[in-house]
Amino acid sequence: MKHAFLILLVFTGLTGNIFAQGTVAHINMEELIKIMPESKQAEAELNRLNQAYRTDFETSYREYQAKYVKFEDEASTLSPTETAKHKADLELIERNLAQSQQNIDKQLAEKRELLFAPIREKAKELVTKLADNQGFLYVLDSAASNGLIMAKGKDLMPEVKRALGIK
Repeated sequence: MKHAFLILLVFTGLTGNIFAQGTVAHINMEELIKIMPESKQAEAELNRLNQAYRTDFETSYREYQAKYVKFEDEASTLSPTETAKHKADLELIERNLAQSQQNIDKQLAEKRELLFAPIREKAKELVTKLADNQGFLYVLDSAASNGLIMAKGKDLMPEVKRALGIK
């Protein structure tokens, strides 16, 4: 009986080990999202939006510079009250420019999230489907920013690229 129990224990350990090795796969989600065609379109849209914001900002900044230069040229002829008023106006424009820059950054970040959320979801669904079809129980994200130190499981990137039609 002891002998049969020992054989059963060894067999269970070996089959468990064989099955455990095939339950984990990995993929670099950052790389996957970067190579997806939708990402290239989203990046192009973000670049167009960024360029439009920058053009508007630069126009406002040039207007500020022109007012500043004009103020410096006229400063010696202005009364103290007029000088204070012009300085206050210039400071207000500076604050508005700084606020405008923050708004641009915020709007670009929000647009990035809006554009990339469905792309991330599509990537996740595709990886989940492929991993499920291949019998994997776990898929780890092997992107460097996610802290995975070692990835010996199957890399799903080649299958995902094939499914997306990417070489």
